[in-house]
Amino acid sequence: MKISKTKLLFALVYLFGLIIIVTSHNLGYDEFIETEIDNLTDFGTYDGIFNLLILVLIWILITFVLLLIWSSILDALSVRMTKTVINTLKVLGRMLIIPFCIIAFLNNFPAFQGTLLGISAILGTAIGFASTTTMGNFLAGLYIMAARPFLIGDYIILPDTKIEGRVKEITVNYTKITLPTGNTILVSNSRFLGQSVINTRTTEDSTVLRKDTRRRFVYPLMWGANSDEKSSRSIEAINKTGKEYTSQLLEPISWFVYSRTRLDTTYQINLVSDSAGKLLDLTGDFLSALVKNYDEIKESDVI
Repeated sequence: MKISKTKLLFALVYLFGLIIIVTSHNLGYDEFIETEIDNLTDFGTYDGIFNLLILVLIWILITFVLLLIWSSILDALSVRMTKTVINTLKVLGRMLIIPFCIIAFLNNFPAFQGTLLGISAILGTAIGFASTTTMGNFLAGLYIMAARPFLIGDYIILPDTKIEGRVKEITVNYTKITLPTGNTILVSNSRFLGQSVINTRTTEDSTVLRKDTRRRFVYPLMWGANSDEKSSRSIEAINKTGKEYTSQLLEPISWFVYSRTRLDTTYQINLVSDSAGKLLDLTGDFLSALVKNYDEIKESDVI
């Protein structure tokens, strides 16, 4: 997988445009344009507002170009890096570029020369109130991006809330999960810190940054029976269904007794796949086939 030279070229073009804009601003060409416009027009008391508008547009353009440069670089590197890392770098880039441009814009005015120090103090105060929902989600999002308990593309299970699905996107506020039904749910990042999370991926990434396509997912499908007779039927149905799905699984199924009481027996059936996306359909289809096979075995025993 090669880095996209086209997107890197776009990044260089954007960078060249940014250099032209910043150089023109530093050399006073924007002030020259403002003066010429003032000479050609008569805005009267609105001259100051018009000049301010031009300055605002210049810094909006600088911000937009910086974001384009950063996005083009990340798009070019996306073939070599995981989606989680790309997503994290995009978020961090926006968090740095936008405040930087705002501070740089405000520093054009003498009254705002100490803006950076003031904003730092405000951020410090805001972090002190991290118990609030918004800041709690924000800090939890940064923690998830840094600790990486799960990545984009992983199939996760939240037993406490009975939510499971494929991780589609991770932001600083929420995580977007595609459910087996096809719907999408947004889960606040702070909720992940207060409950158990089962990540079905059993392989580790070889490096932090580089993309690793050798992934292995093991989904723990539970099946219960409430008598010895039904247990024997369940085992037969599990083995039969496993043979039917051999071609759709990365490995043959394995199962074991997860728990057993005087009345009930629960089996865990491990479905192994190389894609979290396949698990979205596979788990429901396998369970439906298992129920069908169990009913057929039950009917044949009765006859």
